[in-house]
Amino acid sequence: MYARILVHLDNSSASVRRMDEAVHLAARHKAALRFVYVVDGSKYACGACGMVSRDADLIPWMEKAGGQVLQQGRRRAGAAGVAAQTVLLTVQAAPVADIVMEQAQAWNADLLVTGARSGHLAPGQAPGKESPMPMLWPYPTHPGEAGVEPAKTCVAVAA
Repeated sequence: MYARILVHLDNSSASVRRMDEAVHLAARHKAALRFVYVVDGSKYACGACGMVSRDADLIPWMEKAGGQVLQQGRRRAGAAGVAAQTVLLTVQAAPVADIVMEQAQAWNADLLVTGARSGHLAPGQAPGKESPMPMLWPYPTHPGEAGVEPAKTCVAVAA
């Protein structure tokens, strides 16, 4: 059913759930798997003045953390017999949701696995647009995961 699964990862515990769900689906469908981590450098710009604050020094640390998350995904996929590609991007101006969707479309993904409450992508939509592909949001399974109450269902899918 799915041939190419793209997974948006971040540093949350919910991200690990997305990772595991995607690895399971990729193994079941013998699908190609790609993990994407986006560092949002725009959080460290000084508003309209265009100056970068000293917090911009955090960006290399965030990139290192992103690389570690991606390697964790690759290891988990490998343990399940699934080869996984990884992509680490740093952006300064574009919304993370737009970057993730562009990556999914450029790679011709037929399933995007992302966070349900991350504020990046809303169920059924990219920002201001209808989603051009099915999307999967694994929900938290215990209190406190991703800082939200547990959902009654484990997975939501939009086509």
